[in-house]
Amino acid sequence: MPFLRRAADSGTPPLDARRPELDRIASRLAEVLGFDDAWVAPTVKSYVVLSLEFLRLQRELEKTGRYLLSSEREAIEKVYANPAVFGGYYLPGLLLSEALWPNHFVMNALYRDVFLADLPPAPHVIEVGVGTGWHLRELFAARPQAQYSGYDVSAYAIDFGRRFAAADPSRTTFDLRNVANGLPVAAGVADGIVCGEIIEHVERPDLLLKELRRVARDGAKLFVTTVVFAANIDHIFMFERAQEIRDLLAACGWRIREERVLTVYPGDAPDAVRRPMNFAAIAA
Repeated sequence: MPFLRRAADSGTPPLDARRPELDRIASRLAEVLGFDDAWVAPTVKSYVVLSLEFLRLQRELEKTGRYLLSSEREAIEKVYANPAVFGGYYLPGLLLSEALWPNHFVMNALYRDVFLADLPPAPHVIEVGVGTGWHLRELFAARPQAQYSGYDVSAYAIDFGRRFAAADPSRTTFDLRNVANGLPVAAGVADGIVCGEIIEHVERPDLLLKELRRVARDGAKLFVTTVVFAANIDHIFMFERAQEIRDLLAACGWRIREERVLTVYPGDAPDAVRRPMNFAAIAA
């Protein structure tokens, strides 16, 4: 896929700056999936499938103005509980995108260099959406004494994330749960909350963000990422501009401390309307 290679080579920061992260991910995948390199071809294929799917769905979005799905029920049936999607290409492909997609790399740097660095030495961290386990692995690299509670609607994600992160089982719990229905957690217990690429996947992101505010102690930090007018197979809730995300966070009791608004198309402005971009923020 030469055009995908060109896309990986382009962007800021350049691929050479992102290559060490790609090597770190690959080294861990080799440990999880086997050192005989049999994992390499299917994992790269997963990345290709994920990338082509994004391009196809983005073209459809820009024609129709609508995401493919409109309900959490559809997303669970067609994506999160689907062995061909979440049990197949989605999670390995997404993991490689953390290094190969420049915007993902920049958002991850905000998480690792700013969010994690600001946590107390032994924090209680809640993550809604375990995903690939990348956030969890970085958490324990930075804060080995952390206590982690992870929630995900997909059993495939919990299994994949648990294996990739390889975190201390005495300090981690996982719960198969639709977080849109609330969390089984007392108020004011979390020092840090991770909500990566989740609020565009639920029908009522306001209810989720208010629930996260309930379980956060005073002064706790939230790391949140989402997208503006960017398609994926499981996106439901659409933001048409970055300001809508800021307004939503403020209305749900969160104050942004630092943010990144990252356009997808060269030349787009961060305040553009109905143009694809990534959004990441640390809020308190």
